[in-house]
Formats: sequence, structure tokens, C-alpha cells
Amino acid sequence: MIFISLLLTSLVLTCAEDNSQGYCIANEQSCATQLEEEEEKFIFYDVNPPEGFNLRRDVYMRFAIMMSEARKQGRRKNWNLVLPPWYNLYHWKTADVSNEPLPWSMFFDVESLKAFAPVVELHELFSKTKRKHFQIDRLYVLQNFPNAFENGVFDDKWEINTHCDYTASFWGYKNVTVKEIVCVKFQGMISKLWEVVMQSSHKYVMFAHGEIPLHDNYGSKSFWECRKSMKFSKKLIETAKKYISENLHCEGDICSTYISVHWRRQDFARARKRDVPSIKGTSTQIDKAIKKHNSDIVDVFIASDAQYSELIQLENQLKNLGYRVHFYSPTENDLQELRDGGIAIVDQIICTHAAYFIGTHESTFTFRIQEDREILGFESSTTFNRLCPDTGRCEKPSKWTIVQ
Repeated sequence: MIFISLLLTSLVLTCAEDNSQGYCIANEQSCATQLEEEEEKFIFYDVNPPEGFNLRRDVYMRFAIMMSEARKQGRRKNWNLVLPPWYNLYHWKTADVSNEPLPWSMFFDVESLKAFAPVVELHELFSKTKRKHFQIDRLYVLQNFPNAFENGVFDDKWEINTHCDYTASFWGYKNVTVKEIVCVKFQGMISKLWEVVMQSSHKYVMFAHGEIPLHDNYGSKSFWECRKSMKFSKKLIETAKKYISENLHCEGDICSTYISVHWRRQDFARARKRDVPSIKGTSTQIDKAIKKHNSDIVDVFIASDAQYSELIQLENQLKNLGYRVHFYSPTENDLQELRDGGIAIVDQIICTHAAYFIGTHESTFTFRIQEDREILGFESSTTFNRLCPDTGRCEKPSKWTIVQ
């Protein structure tokens, strides 16, 4: 008892020292806040620049599930995931829109994300630190092993790579730098990244090429819990539902008044000619799908990256078959307020609520729509459908059905 009393007295005296000496009063709120911030640690990540919005959403899920599962197991409770701002995406090409880093709240309900995993917006972290210059302690540049199936086996593994050549942009922020860069050859499930993180005691750790680690259990219950938490922002949902109500005459979540099509063109039409149909083939397949599903439907909503001339040709062919064709055409104000990413999400939401959906093979844009339709409870037969090439083999879409 004497030893414990002496120990407590020593602790009280230490905490009572003058703040200029680096200590604080233990019962003061400022001290509690300081200690709490010192205990917090943060994982940053980024994705290969050419990757699109919808692949990045999947990479986020890998990291969010990694964080959530660790906390469920009572581990890494002081670690937080920093949401990388949306910046300079390859497919966002609208002119006259300022190219600035955009927060996740532009597109998602961040409070819903936080209910699943310990995430924080980068601007929130800036405000916490109250520093003009922000430095990440260590950046791990993830790289693929040259031979994934060495000896015919895919093993989870990682190792430090002595060759490291990397130029980081840090989402367009000029006041963000990194103290140390380490290259790591990595192969396997994302939870193995904790082994890399625990190599040091740094507070701010970042991973470049976050697309390299894989899901631990793709399609599992945790996967779908995370996916459900990825609700779109209220503004985007309201915009899409207003369009559906006014143009496609549906007020509910599961509509019966129209079918939707994701018609991927541009790079797919050039590089994947064996997987995509011609314009004529597209209109023929849409017509057959409607006749098979519900011949009373006359409204077709199309989300596409096609050239304007291609859209007009498809629209005219469908009109000749007796259909009304709809596209979401944003106003200049919409483009300024929602940005390219928001416009694409509005397209996805409209596609999600349709009675029947036809997607594009191996497109992440299509995958995200299929996931949202699973969450809403659509029959799989109305969701996992694809546009086939005019001739040749047409592989059926994989069905990743929801796990409750």
C-alpha cells in the first residue's frame, strides 16, 4: 500500500508540472484532449491514378473492412482510416469545372460510413492538427511481385524492396509531404497490411497503390455490411428520385415502369470489341429483354459514356421499335454543383431502381449498380444481365448475391 501511495503521488506531481515542460494537468479537459490525440493513429491510402471512381469505391471497402474487423477483435482501436479526397480522376473531363480535391461528403453520407468503420475526412484531420504544413511519417509504396504464382502457389507475402522510385501528388495538396518512402512488394489479403503497419510506431502511415491488396472475404457478411453503409449523399439521392418521378413515373424504390441499361463505350468499344455489341446489336438486345421481361414497358433509361452521335443513333433505333428513350442530361448548374462524379452517381441511382437492368461485362460501374439492386431486394434475374457481342461467346455475369 505504501508503494502504491508513493506511485500515485509521483504521478500527480508529474502531471502538475508546468505545461512549458511538456506536461499537463491531468484533470483538465485540454490534457485529456491532448492525450487522446497523441494516442490516435491514422492510415492513409491512395490508388493508381488511372483507376476510376467505382474501382476506388471497392478499394475503400477493403481498407474499411480491415479497420472494422480489427476493432471487432479488440485490436488497433486507436487507428483511423483517412478518406482520400477525390482528385483529378481520369474519367472526369468536364471543362470549366475547377480541379480541386473533393471530400467524400460530396458523394456519400459520411456519417453512415463512420457507423461501420473509424473513418475521417482529410480536411477533418487538418482541422485537428491545426498545422499549415502536414507531414505523413512513412509512405509504403506497394508493388506486385513479378511472379504471383511462384511454384504454382499464390501465397500471402510481403517484403521490403530496395528499389524505390515514386513521385506522390497527395491529392493536389501542396502542403502535404512525406518524411520517409519505403517500397514494399506485396501479395495477398489486405489484413496482412497490419504486419507492415506494425513495423514502426509512426502516427501517420500511408499506402500508395491501395488497389494491390485483396479482399479477405469478398461477398461475406462483413463485405455487405460495409457496402450497405456506403449510402450516397442526400443531394444526389434527391436529384435522382426527382428525375425518376418526373420522367419515369415511379415514386417507390422498386419501380416497374422502366428498364435501365449501362451501355459502356469509349475504351471498352476500342479495347474489348469481343465483349460489346454494335449500336444495332444493342437496340436489338434491349428490345428482346423488354419483350421477355414485360412487354408493356416502353420507357428505357440509358447511362452511357458514348459519343453524342452514338447516343442519337441508339435512341433513333429504339424509337423506331416503339420505345421512349431517356438520358439524364445535367444542366450547367448541375455540373458545377454535382461534378462529374455526382452526375455518374445520379445515373447509377436511376439504373438501380429500374424494373430490369442490363449492364456491361466486367464494368465496375455495372458492378456497383448490381450491388445496390441486391441491397434493395430485386430478383437476381432482373439484375445480373449483360449486353452481349453481336457474334461469338457471351459469358454470363457472375452473381454476387447479398449475404444477410
